[in-house]
Amino acid sequence: EIRAYKETLSDTKFEDGALKEEGKGIHILDALAASGLRSIRYWKEIPNTISHITINDLDDAAVERAGANLEKNSLTDVQTKERFGYGIRILHGDATHELYTSRRSITVKKKFQQQQCYDVIDLDPYGSAAPFLDGAVQAISNGGMLNVTCTDMVALGGSHPETCFGRYNGSLPLQRTPYLQEVALRILLYSLAMTAAKYGRTIRPILSVGMDFYVRVFVEVYDDKAGVSDLSLKIGNIYQSTHCASFYTMPQGKMAGKRHVYQATRIEPSRCNETGAPFKVGGPIWLGPMHDTEVVKQALSCLTQQQKDDNNKMILKTKNRLLGLLTSASEELSDVPLYYTLPDLSRTLSVTTPPMNQFRSALQNAGYRVSGYHKEPHAVKTDAPNSVVWDIMRVWCQTHKKEESTTTKASKKKKRKLQKKGGDITTSDATTTTTNDTSTEPKRLSASEKILATPPSIEVNFSINSNSNNAKKPDKDQKIVRFPMNPQKNWGPKPRAVGTKRKQEEDTKND
Repeated sequence: EIRAYKETLSDTKFEDGALKEEGKGIHILDALAASGLRSIRYWKEIPNTISHITINDLDDAAVERAGANLEKNSLTDVQTKERFGYGIRILHGDATHELYTSRRSITVKKKFQQQQCYDVIDLDPYGSAAPFLDGAVQAISNGGMLNVTCTDMVALGGSHPETCFGRYNGSLPLQRTPYLQEVALRILLYSLAMTAAKYGRTIRPILSVGMDFYVRVFVEVYDDKAGVSDLSLKIGNIYQSTHCASFYTMPQGKMAGKRHVYQATRIEPSRCNETGAPFKVGGPIWLGPMHDTEVVKQALSCLTQQQKDDNNKMILKTKNRLLGLLTSASEELSDVPLYYTLPDLSRTLSVTTPPMNQFRSALQNAGYRVSGYHKEPHAVKTDAPNSVVWDIMRVWCQTHKKEESTTTKASKKKKRKLQKKGGDITTSDATTTTTNDTSTEPKRLSASEKILATPPSIEVNFSINSNSNNAKKPDKDQKIVRFPMNPQKNWGPKPRAVGTKRKQEEDTKND
C-alpha cells in the first residue's frame, strides 16, 4: 500500500536478484534498530520486495549484536557498506543525522551532498519519538510510510501533562478520562501532522493502535500543500464536562462565509447541556480517521489466509493476537473520535451497568452507528450526540435499581458497627436531619439528579439489533481474542537497555 513502492515496481513481481537493479524495490531505515531483529524480519518475511535496509544505532554493543544476528540468520552474503546498495547496511551513528542527510529534494541533492529519501522509516525508541519526527517527515519519500512507536505513556496518558505539552507541539492531555488511550494516539498523530505541515506535507494514517504499554502508528506522508490548508479542519480540541461523561470535539477551523473561506470555530455550547457544568479543555488532537479500513481489512484477509494455508512455512507466533487486534480495528468507526465507557456512564447515575449488546442495540435502533475500541473492552464509540446517550441511560434507570453509592455503603457499614457495639445512632441521625431541615441554602443537585430530571426525548428500544457486532457469532475456525490477558505476572515496561561495552566501562570506573 506504499505509494512510492507502487510507482517504483509498477506491480511487477521480481525474481531473486532482480531487485539489485538501480532504483528498484523498497528502501527501509530502521533508525533505532538495537539488535536489528526487526530489520532481519523485514528482509526474510517480505520476499522480492525490499532492495535495501539500513540498520542504525548509536550504541556500540547494539551495532555488534546486529552484525552477529545477521551472521546467525545467514544474511552476511547480502550485507553491504554502500548507502542504498542492494542488501543490508549496518550503520553506527546518530539517527537524526541519518534522517537530516536524506531530507532534501532532488534538485539540491548534488549541491548539498544529500542522499536518496527512504520509502519506509521505522522509529521505535525507548520513550518518546518526538526528537526524531522533524527529520523523519523530511527524509521519507512522497507516499512513503512512517512507523512510529512511543512508550512514554506517562506523558501521553495524562499523568504528566506538562511533559506532553513540551514534547508534542503544545498538546495537553486530559487527566482521568475514560478515553485517554485514544487521546494518546491522537496526540501523536497531531504532532506528526503539524510537523509535516511545516514542509508542505500531509499524513494519511493507515493503522493506529495502543498495545500493552505503548502506542504505534503507521502513516503515509505526501507532498500536499492543498491538504495542509485543510489541516485546521482535522485538528481540534476536546471539551470534557467536569460533572459527567459528556464530551465534545471541535475542529479549530471551519469553512464558512459567503466566499467559503477558512475561519476560526465558535464554541457551542459553552457549558454542558446535561449538568450545566463548565468544560475542561484538552488537546489539540488529530480528529481525522486513525485507520484506513480497507487496508486493515486487506491485512486481516492475508492473515486469515495464512492461518488456513497448511503449506505456509512462515508461522507468526502472534497471529492470534494480531487477528484480534486487526478485527477490532476494522470494526471501529474511523470517522468518530473518542468514546464513552459503560461503567463511567453508570457510575454517574449510580445505576447497574447495562449489558453491552443491549446498549449498542439501543443506539442502532435509534438510527446511529456504534462500535467498540480495540484497547478498551467497555468502550462505546458512536456518532450519537450526548443527549441520546443519556436518554438511553435515563430509560435504563427507570427499569433498573440504582446502585448504592460508596458514601451510602460506608454509612451503612458504620451504623452496623455502632449497633454491634450497642451505640446509639438515633441521635446522630436526628441531628443531621434537623440541620438539613433548618438550612436556608438551596439544595445543590448532583449530576445524577440533574440528568434524570430531564425526561427522555426519544423512544428507546433495547431489543438486540441483528447488525450489532456483539450479535454476530465469529467463525468457529477463528479463535478471535480481542482483549488478550498479560502474558505474565507484573507485566510492564522493562528498564532501558544498557550496552555491554558501556556497562563494562562503568564497572571499570567504579572499581
